[in-house]
Amino acid sequence: MLRVIGAGLGRTGTRSLNSALQVLGLRSIHFDIERLNDILEGATIAPDFRRYDDIDAVTDVPAAIFYRELAEAYPEAKVVLTVREVESWWRSIELHFTNNRITNERRLVHRIAGKLGVPASVFGELPFDSFRRRVRHYVYGSTTPQEYLYKKRYLEHNALVMATIAPERLLVMDIGAGDGWQKLCPFLGYDVPNVAFPHEHTSPPDAANDQGSDQAAPVLQVARNPT
Repeated sequence: MLRVIGAGLGRTGTRSLNSALQVLGLRSIHFDIERLNDILEGATIAPDFRRYDDIDAVTDVPAAIFYRELAEAYPEAKVVLTVREVESWWRSIELHFTNNRITNERRLVHRIAGKLGVPASVFGELPFDSFRRRVRHYVYGSTTPQEYLYKKRYLEHNALVMATIAPERLLVMDIGAGDGWQKLCPFLGYDVPNVAFPHEHTSPPDAANDQGSDQAAPVLQVARNPT
């Protein structure tokens, strides 16, 4: 049953939060590429958001955009909003979205195209690339970074989360500024683990291999700590 809803947008420490939740023993999905596609595609008019009964947590988009629906579907779940100073966030998101990253899926297509002696473009848009484009347009209104629009959507999202989720149910974390176990564990009812809080992607993204919030993290099978 879903216990933690990550409401933070990409490049705010969502992967670090996901890793931290897994350290605590929670089954967590980061950047869900499967369970909300029908909604993003407009195929379901009145969707049922009880889609995470088999896991404990979900972080990053697209789930973060549906935090209210998920909070209603899982009334016992708590919400964690990861935030970042807006100018720092914009620099990170701009670099991240404009880098010509090569996903594992695209690498495979390029290899196959090379063996066949044809351009990779003959295979058309890859499913994962199509998904990323759809999510970016849904979240920010543009698939390419537009400074005013992106900042506006980012600030409005954060303000709306803080205005609509009850204070006792919401934790706001600035992981880049040092928030970690001391804030997260009391909120979730866990003892502070004897390991450093995870910090993923603290350096500038590498165009060759970093996909940040555009790549789903694996769900780890680990023992859950009692609360």
